[in-house]
Amino acid sequence: MWRRNKINRRYSLAIALSQIILLSACTISQKTETEPDSFSIIVMGDTPYGKEDFVMLDKAVPFIKNGGFPFVIHVGDYKGGGAECTDDHDQRHLALIDELAPTPVYYTPGDNEWVDCDRFDNPATGKKYSDLDRLDTVRDLFFSDQKVSPNALPENLSWTYKNVQFLTLHVTGTNNARDWVAGDPLDRAAAAVDLRDRANLFHLEQAFAQAKAENNHAVIIAMQADMTDIDDKPDHIMCEDVAPDDDHPCDAFTDLRAAIRDAAIEFKKPVLLIHGDTAPFTLNQHFAGEEAPNLWRLNAAGDAGVGRTGQPYGTRDITIVTIDPAASIPFAARGALAGKAPKSR
Repeated sequence: MWRRNKINRRYSLAIALSQIILLSACTISQKTETEPDSFSIIVMGDTPYGKEDFVMLDKAVPFIKNGGFPFVIHVGDYKGGGAECTDDHDQRHLALIDELAPTPVYYTPGDNEWVDCDRFDNPATGKKYSDLDRLDTVRDLFFSDQKVSPNALPENLSWTYKNVQFLTLHVTGTNNARDWVAGDPLDRAAAAVDLRDRANLFHLEQAFAQAKAENNHAVIIAMQADMTDIDDKPDHIMCEDVAPDDDHPCDAFTDLRAAIRDAAIEFKKPVLLIHGDTAPFTLNQHFAGEEAPNLWRLNAAGDAGVGRTGQPYGTRDITIVTIDPAASIPFAARGALAGKAPKSR
């Protein structure tokens, strides 16, 4: 079983990077089609958090390997937020990527593996873990072979398949790392997230320019954060700083949501944003007030468990996503193992 694999980190990373085909400043284009062609991919994320997720993944791995899917997108959070950020979780994620080979895995980081690591004290220092040091570790493990321009992030990837443009953006929960900053100086954390915001907008612009230049049939964006989960934040007030708690009257996703909406409207063809982060398994066109007629949003399966009141929540599964740019509804999804369809609300 994949989780019991004991592999040398350096060897596993080499295998992982050779299979993932990581890209940031450049794009790999597979055969360009003159007519839209329907195909399906796998999306996973927010897993594994515990024993039940391990059981699910033991079924999911052979399903993926035997399914002939062209690639997997992993939308981050490969450990639970309540688990300390230790090497064991990193090695397990590398082992999962290795086990899925030769199917490529395109991974974008989540908040659980770096943003929220400062929930714990570092026994070596007696102080909170540094989230930014932890981000350096994630980049070294999964994106060290990336050659990037000064405006790019190594973890922001771009590729095409069957004339559909795909890209990942490094956007996380915890208000995109602007809330609950406890392990780093606030000015250092603010500078880092400002840089990441600029790089994400640049990467989005470049990907849509590529899609238009190649006359692609659709654009698929993947990230960790649920940018519509802003009930406790004021609408359309963009964050300009970071805070040591969540008493932070700003929405860190405002600018990016608007940029995605504007890019979709200008592109005029189907656009899908795929994310994790929150529990509802949904596929709809709701986008926190930044809707567009050709823009859809999938909150993928994965985040599941039992709440403090004892009530179960979420959908424990991986997601089959079908892209059919010529269809009136160009995107469809279902749980791969249980067959559950996402809700539309």
